[in-house]
Amino acid sequence: MLKIIFILVSVIYGFLYLIFAAKTKRPFKTVFFYAFMGLLGLILTNITSAFRGVHIPVNTYSLGCSAALGLPGTIGLLILRMIFI
Repeated sequence: MLKIIFILVSVIYGFLYLIFAAKTKRPFKTVFFYAFMGLLGLILTNITSAFRGVHIPVNTYSLGCSAALGLPGTIGLLILRMIFI
């Protein structure tokens, strides 16, 4: 049941994300820019983990969250990691 809910929420988010991107002048550039910024944030978080003591493991879920949600997704992963350490 939880898997079905997760899939439905992901599909709804995907449609909303595409609608938002389609309303801009350059939809592909918008989507790739936000995905790139999220992945860059994940990389920088892991590079600076020695100084801050918080490390986000790189796996399919963290990469997907960072790419799909952009920088807010990476910040969300960072906050969740800091709470549950």
